[in-house]
Amino acid sequence: MTLELLPADEYNQRTINLCHPPNWQNPPGGNYDLVVIGGGPAGLVTALTAAAGGHRVAMTERRLTGGTCVHFGCTPSKALIRCARAAHEANRGADFGFRLTTPPQVDFAKVMERVRRIRSISSVGDAVQLATGAGIDVYLGQTRFTKPNAVAVDGRELRFNKAVIATGSRPVAPTIEGLREGEYLTNETLFSLTELPQRLVVLGGGPMGSELAQAFRRLGSEVDLVNSRNNLLPKDEPEAGEVLRRQFEREGVRLHFEFRAVRAANGRLTVRSQSETRELEYDQLLLGIGRKANVEDLGLEVVEIRLRDGDLEVDGSLRTSNPAVYAAGDVAFPEKYTHAALATAQLCVANAMDGAGRQACDLVIPHCTYTDPEVATVGLTPVRAAEAGVALDTHRLELSEVKRAFIDGEEEGFAEIYTRKGTGEIVGATLVAAHAGEMISELTLAITNKLPMKALAETVHCHPTQAEVFQQIALAGK
Repeated sequence: MTLELLPADEYNQRTINLCHPPNWQNPPGGNYDLVVIGGGPAGLVTALTAAAGGHRVAMTERRLTGGTCVHFGCTPSKALIRCARAAHEANRGADFGFRLTTPPQVDFAKVMERVRRIRSISSVGDAVQLATGAGIDVYLGQTRFTKPNAVAVDGRELRFNKAVIATGSRPVAPTIEGLREGEYLTNETLFSLTELPQRLVVLGGGPMGSELAQAFRRLGSEVDLVNSRNNLLPKDEPEAGEVLRRQFEREGVRLHFEFRAVRAANGRLTVRSQSETRELEYDQLLLGIGRKANVEDLGLEVVEIRLRDGDLEVDGSLRTSNPAVYAAGDVAFPEKYTHAALATAQLCVANAMDGAGRQACDLVIPHCTYTDPEVATVGLTPVRAAEAGVALDTHRLELSEVKRAFIDGEEEGFAEIYTRKGTGEIVGATLVAAHAGEMISELTLAITNKLPMKALAETVHCHPTQAEVFQQIALAGK
C-alpha cells in the first residue's frame, strides 16, 4: 500500500518513513503467542506490553503506526491549538499592561508547517523501528482473519494463540444533499491545509468541533458552528457547555444551535431548525459529528465475532464473542480517547495472556476538551449518576475565587467535586479551567483509590496554583 501525506514536504515524508517505510519487507509469517491487528495507540501498547512479558508477538497495520492520535488527532490538533492560543494571548496585551504597535499577523503556512514538524517528531515514539526494536514482528498491509486461529497479511499467514483487534475508528460523514466525498474536511484531511480558510463552517459541537472552531477563529477565520443539539459538549455537564458558549460568542464564533445541515452546493450550506432556514457561505466545511469503528474487511465472520451498534461486541474483560480474540481502544470501548485506548490495551494483555480477569468497568477514565477554557470530567457526574440511580452531593467553587486564576486572568470557569451522598467518598468531578487537563488527574487518582474529601483537604498544594481549587472545595466541605 502506498501512503501519501499532503503537502509533500520533508516533515510528512519523515513521518511516512518512520510509520510506514516505503520499502518495508514483511516477515515471512509463522506462529505467534499474540497477533495484534492495528498499530495505533492501543495496538502498539498491546504489542509492546506483551513483548516485554516474553511473548512472541506480531503487529499489523495497514496505514501509519501511531494511528489517528499521532497523525490526525491529538498531536496535530493540540499543536494547532497552541499556535491559536499564542495568537489570542498576543491580542490580550491590554489586559496585562502592554500593547503591540501593530496587531499580530498569523502566517498560516508557518503554523501548519510547525504542526507537521511536531507530528514528525512525535512519530518517532510510534515508529515501526521502535516496535521491531522491542522484538515485535511488524506486518504492513490489510489484515483479514482466514482461519479460526490465523490472519493473512500481504500473502503471509500469521497463526496465533490469542489475538487483539485494535483497528481504531474514523470520522462519520453525514448524508447531506449535494455534498460529495472530497468536498469537505475531516480530522484526517484538515492538517493538509496550507491556506487559512477565510470562511469555515464546522458541523458538530462535540470536543473536536469545539476545539477546532475556536482555534480557527483565533487564527483569523470567520467561523460558523452548527450543532443539532442546544448546547456545546452535550456529553458533559450543561453548565460547562454554557461557559464555552459565552466564550465563543465573545471571540466571534457564530453558533447555530438546534440546526441540521440539509444541503450543500457551491460553497453554501443550508441549515434548518424547526422554525428557520439559514444559508451559510464557506470556503471549507469541517465535519466533526462523531466516529465509527473500523471493522470492515477484517473477515470477522471467519472467527464468529459479533458486532453491537457498529462496535465489536465485548464482555467486561474486553473479550469478543470468540474467546481467543480480545479488542482494545476505539473499536470496542465507548470512551474513544487515546488514554482510554492505552488503558484498555494493558487490560487486554493482562486478561488474554495472563488470565488476570480484570474488568473494564473498573477503569477510571477522565477526558478533556482542549478549548479555552478547557473542560475536564472524570467519574460520575450528576447526569451520569441520575442514569445510574446514584445519589450525589455536589461541592462547587468558582475559579474567580482561586487566587492564581484571577492573577492569570483565567478566572472563567468552575470546579465541582461529586461525592457519594452522605459518605464523603469522591466519585466524580467537572472542571472548567484554563489548565483543566493538567489538573484533573488529582481527582482521577482520588476516585481510583476511593479517597474521601478529607484526603484533598489534608493534601498540601503549592500556592498560588489553580489546582488549589480542589483543596479549597474540600476544606469548605469538611
